[in-house]
Amino acid sequence: MLKNIKNNFPIFILIIIVVAGLGYPFYSGKRIMAPRLSEIDTQCYGVDVPERIKHNDVLHFCSCIHTAGIENKEEKYKYCMNQSSLENQAS
Repeated sequence: MLKNIKNNFPIFILIIIVVAGLGYPFYSGKRIMAPRLSEIDTQCYGVDVPERIKHNDVLHFCSCIHTAGIENKEEKYKYCMNQSSLENQAS
């Protein structure tokens, strides 16, 4: 039994690496691949995303625009720009 484990040790390590790699996005909440463009388009429909917003922060910015309780469009954009810049400074 012990000899069998020693002979197949590299295979066991490879299986552990593959399982950890597949489980990483679910455990950490971070995606390995960027979101599809159709996903971004559906969540950002009707939102003019400024050039300053990084690609990674587009979904956060769009959700801020949709959920902010500010009626004035300019104030809402300023608020969400500040929120996204605070997120960038914190990370």
